[in-house]
Amino acid sequence: MDCKETQRCIHLFLENELDRGTEQKFVEHVRSCSECMEELTIEYLLLEGISRLENADNINVQKELEDKLNRAVNRQKVYKQLKAGLFLVASLIFCMFWLGGA
Repeated sequence: MDCKETQRCIHLFLENELDRGTEQKFVEHVRSCSECMEELTIEYLLLEGISRLENADNINVQKELEDKLNRAVNRQKVYKQLKAGLFLVASLIFCMFWLGGA
């Protein structure tokens, strides 16, 4: 994913509207590109920060944004583990039928 594509996805990421594959590429790019991370931080501040400032709530944009990025990475890990588990179960069922039929 390049910078232009990443910056088009920022709003979708903040609204949790990216599919898993795109979200993974987005997070990888943002973590490796300081310019895109800066754009993400600015948009996050605009979306979340202004409403909290109006309510006099404390806000730690960097920590909250890092937490959001970490949750996206964790979702990808869980998804991969589920896929591996399903493959294992399917393999076991196949073996049971294959051995049972022999």
